[in-house]
Amino acid sequence: GTVGSPLYFPGMCMMNGPQGIGQAVRVSSFPSGSNAAQSWDRDLMYERAVAIAEEVKGKGIHVVLGPSMNMVRYPAGGRNWEGFGADPYLVGEASYQTIKGIQDTGVIANAKHIVGNEQERFRSASSSNIDDRTMHEVYGWPFFKAVEAGTGSVMCALNMINGTIACENGNVLNKLLRQEYGFKGFVISDWQAAHSTPLAANNGLDVMMPDPSPFGPALLAAIGSSVTQSTVDQMAINILAPWYLLAQNQAYPPVTCNYSTPSNTPINNVTGNHPIFIRKAAAESVVLLKNTNNTLPLRVGVGLKVAVIGSDSRGHAAPVFQGSYTQGTIFEGWGSGSVDMNYVEAPLESITRAFGEDKVTSSQDDFNLNAARSVAGLADVAIVCVNVNSGQEHNTIDGNMGDRNNLTLWHNGDNLIYAVAAVNRRTVVVLHVTGQILMPWIDHPNVSAVLLAGMPGQETGPSLVDVLTGVTNPSGKLVYTIAKNERDYPARVTYTGTPIVQIDYYEKLNVDYRYFDNNSIA
Repeated sequence: GTVGSPLYFPGMCMMNGPQGIGQAVRVSSFPSGSNAAQSWDRDLMYERAVAIAEEVKGKGIHVVLGPSMNMVRYPAGGRNWEGFGADPYLVGEASYQTIKGIQDTGVIANAKHIVGNEQERFRSASSSNIDDRTMHEVYGWPFFKAVEAGTGSVMCALNMINGTIACENGNVLNKLLRQEYGFKGFVISDWQAAHSTPLAANNGLDVMMPDPSPFGPALLAAIGSSVTQSTVDQMAINILAPWYLLAQNQAYPPVTCNYSTPSNTPINNVTGNHPIFIRKAAAESVVLLKNTNNTLPLRVGVGLKVAVIGSDSRGHAAPVFQGSYTQGTIFEGWGSGSVDMNYVEAPLESITRAFGEDKVTSSQDDFNLNAARSVAGLADVAIVCVNVNSGQEHNTIDGNMGDRNNLTLWHNGDNLIYAVAAVNRRTVVVLHVTGQILMPWIDHPNVSAVLLAGMPGQETGPSLVDVLTGVTNPSGKLVYTIAKNERDYPARVTYTGTPIVQIDYYEKLNVDYRYFDNNSIA
């Protein structure tokens, strides 16, 4: 406004998340961050971010709460699928491209969660203890790249860092993020992650979520005593800077989504032609872990008899809130990083369309091994779809509270694979997984092909068929190490303890493959 007139600021709408808009209708579920990273393709990462941001902007949302940039320190970490892997360089590059794509579209990105939020258990009652060099070279590096990309906002984590609450930690938010990295935007808290008005305000927090406390009236009351007026002024500048930078004050679309009642808001379809891109991106992220005897690609139109085994191959009867699936194909993890299912085409549907109803048989009961063997034994090739899921700690699914309890497949997956491989020498295993798993069957001679499909989003079936039939070459690469034994990994989730749980990052720089290399673990 002009001098002497009040500034008109209508506020900002923020919404999850890293894989697409959470809790909305007529939106797309994109391949996960981990899948995007598996492509090792900067252009694809950027295009994915643009497509997500187009939908976000179409719904009038100003800030998308993503990307998620925490490292894969623990193979069982609940939200590994949201992020970009275990290598700081890769995570940094993926973060950079994602933030550029989001903000080039006019949406404010939110780089999260700074820092040390690598496990879900005790995330609000633990301290991640990280030495200075490891902070700069590993866990802080992706946030440096986020600032380099111009991110308008950053989210501070729920956990403590070296004994101080992350959202009240001046060493991280003021010294590292603002002074060293040069961040000029605003910092928002993870939900209920700050507790003290002066400690939060004076140490770098700008926006408290989800409600004003300990800001709002408490912050106004603290001005002149524990918080200076200049500090509050700077907080306002930090919030407004990216709003003006991205021209959100100029004819920005109206908000047409509501977290609490997504189906009761104006329904505008923002998906456009994104399903085409999602299918392409998902297919290009698939990692071929094994292919012997020229099992893949499968030839279409030659009368091939195909058995499709496993509950992971089938669709869902109805949408499920925040990805909390217990049956059916897993195409995303659960929690705030997920997209409420609007549409998904499962593998069985797509495989049947490709090879013909008269050539495809299936067994969907993971625990009926006799039925699986019966179907697989009559087929030329048997495709076994298996999975694991994980997500945010607020949901416990199949006994897993966010982080997975172990690295084994869900739903009797290992036994299912062995049963099928016992009767079919062309057994193809499809892995819909949120992270590393143990694969005791990998060297079975009849397990002739293994595809790591990860969390591919809504076009899970069509993208899988593109890879199975050779339309798309499976050119993805791993973004983490898959060990033969769980004990080979340098770090494990802390499942028990008395708050505040001390989580020491004792392996320091030797995260993932570095640890394996330094310790000659093959």
